[in-house]
Amino acid sequence: MTAITAASLLDEYLTWCLSRPGISHHVDIGSHRTHYLEWKGPPNAPTLVLVHGFMGHAHWWDFVAPSLAADYRVIAMDLSGMGDSGQRSEYSMDLYVDEIAGVIRSASTEPVYLIGHSYGGRCSILTAFAHPELLRRLIVVDSRVSFPDPNRKRLFNREPGREKKRYASLDAAKARFRLVPDESGTHPAIFDHIATHSIKQEGDAFVWKFDSAVTNSGPKPVVSDANAVPLLKVAMDYVCGQHSEVAPPEHAEKVAAAIVDGRAPIVIPAGFHHLPIGQPLALVSVLRALLA
Repeated sequence: MTAITAASLLDEYLTWCLSRPGISHHVDIGSHRTHYLEWKGPPNAPTLVLVHGFMGHAHWWDFVAPSLAADYRVIAMDLSGMGDSGQRSEYSMDLYVDEIAGVIRSASTEPVYLIGHSYGGRCSILTAFAHPELLRRLIVVDSRVSFPDPNRKRLFNREPGREKKRYASLDAAKARFRLVPDESGTHPAIFDHIATHSIKQEGDAFVWKFDSAVTNSGPKPVVSDANAVPLLKVAMDYVCGQHSEVAPPEHAEKVAAAIVDGRAPIVIPAGFHHLPIGQPLALVSVLRALLA
């Protein structure tokens, strides 16, 4: 008889998730084509919309969404210039707000629950501010809200517009995949899955899916996400990892102090920044509790 261990149960859960992939869809929002994954959930279930972090993609939610789909219809979108969505001549948070709102309108005639991780959380805050009628509730996961901070470290130092490297094989490209900030301990199956979906074939080479131009900051939003938080007409919960470099305890407390209606900070023990792939089971448990 094989002993049941925490590691074996996690392996079983990951296999279960991968056997329930999201269904791929595209929607045209103005002149832009947005890609998203859908887990249908029960009939007439409320809708969740999930937004990934900077230079990420919808598949970052592949180990969270299948479990949530037991009770909800789940949509995980690709922001423009990332994943399998189209590219733009320029990028900005306001354009991402338009994309998130467009996906919500396309996906549901009723208000949805919006969940954003990292940069996607900042864009989700601005979406809640601009379009409160579209949301039931907002959950922000380990985002660095843009409060003034002279000591803030810049995580992405990539030169804007720099030509992407080309690799001779998928394996060669995956060998160069890194998390930012870098975190050890991500399950090998999860790491490989995220890396695989971060790469596409282009001619006779393999390249990263993201558009190099997304590293250009673009026009700043009219109202910053930091200024928007205390003005939200939608309840906002804030989740973070105990050891996050992006949302350390002092930052999480600052976010919590700005929230008028919501629960924060909700700290996942032993968690780092990349909670959807580093602590998927803990994140699922927290999200279920908040959504309930």
